[in-house]
Amino acid sequence: MNNRVDVIIPAYKAHGTILRTLSSIAEQTILDDVDVTIVNDACPEGNYGVFIDMFSPYMSVREIALPENGGPGVARQFGIDNTKNPFFTCIDADDTFCGSTALEILRAGLTEHEAIKCCSASFLQLGDTLQTMVGHSNDMVWMFGKLYRRAFIDQYKIRFNETRANEDTGFNTMVKLLCDNPMEQVRYITECVYYWHNKKDSITRINDGQYAFDQCLCGWTDNMIYAIDHVRKFKPFSGVSAHHTLTCMLNLYYYYIETVARKPVFVEQNWEYVKKFYNHCYKRIEDDISDEVFSNMFSMCSQEKWASGELAGIIPHIGVREFMDKLKSEPYDPDHIYEVWKKMEENPETKKLIDNNIKCGVCKEGYTNKPF
Repeated sequence: MNNRVDVIIPAYKAHGTILRTLSSIAEQTILDDVDVTIVNDACPEGNYGVFIDMFSPYMSVREIALPENGGPGVARQFGIDNTKNPFFTCIDADDTFCGSTALEILRAGLTEHEAIKCCSASFLQLGDTLQTMVGHSNDMVWMFGKLYRRAFIDQYKIRFNETRANEDTGFNTMVKLLCDNPMEQVRYITECVYYWHNKKDSITRINDGQYAFDQCLCGWTDNMIYAIDHVRKFKPFSGVSAHHTLTCMLNLYYYYIETVARKPVFVEQNWEYVKKFYNHCYKRIEDDISDEVFSNMFSMCSQEKWASGELAGIIPHIGVREFMDKLKSEPYDPDHIYEVWKKMEENPETKKLIDNNIKCGVCKEGYTNKPF
């Protein structure tokens, strides 16, 4: 039986960190069943040949290259398209596997039953000291710490889109929503298999957390639209996608009031994306959502949001019902976002923030190379 695993590493400006990543792969107990593919995302510093030469005597490792920079989602997809083993996982070029049995644990969790299409394990966030480690489990957000069954991914044509923010969430949302029956399941395990190394200068952390209120919300919205549309093609009558649509709409309410309170320069941009989700996804199910269901779901969402501490100190400027009424009554023009971005270019304050996007590797117009 072929149980080989592809390990895909999207790499951009990773010459200073990829050594530790490859070292953590080289110590895996199932190394003889592992093929490593480094995807060079048009890295300006050149190729990773020195690392290939260093590790090729001990493991199967190669490099493939994109002709132009596409971002992590494009690089991961290029890696998936150019590998063929029955299982694959992704690891960032500045992270490491946790211990020598990480891949063995993931593979055992996936192969236990044919119905398991993805095995998702826990991971730890490593800061400057051990005291800052935080455990994560049972998530379908990040690509890392997961092993996928390629046949399932191919069957449902699950692919990354070209957005540069929350593209991994879009991919995993499709996996989660399509694994909704006894013969198609995601398995969550508690073992830690991955170390997420905190970088103070990463895209998500620099510029005083700009990413969370700018590219993150835009990318998340587009990826939820992308995932919901894709799932509906295969399972048009699934209640799971309708439930997820309502959950997304309620989360957008809280994302929006947080933007108003914390980063008002992005309010107009983010409101356009809230309207985009409402008009593209939520309107399709709105008449089927009773007041009772809406209220119960909002209560659950609210408890989770306020308990997390994300909304500490915020007094919502608009209630959820008023928010929904505003969405229902306000016209939506999908091209209006370009006028918003033009205004941001002309405003010295927001122009500086847009320039930050360029410096940290996120494209100029919001967060994507082209209109999505």
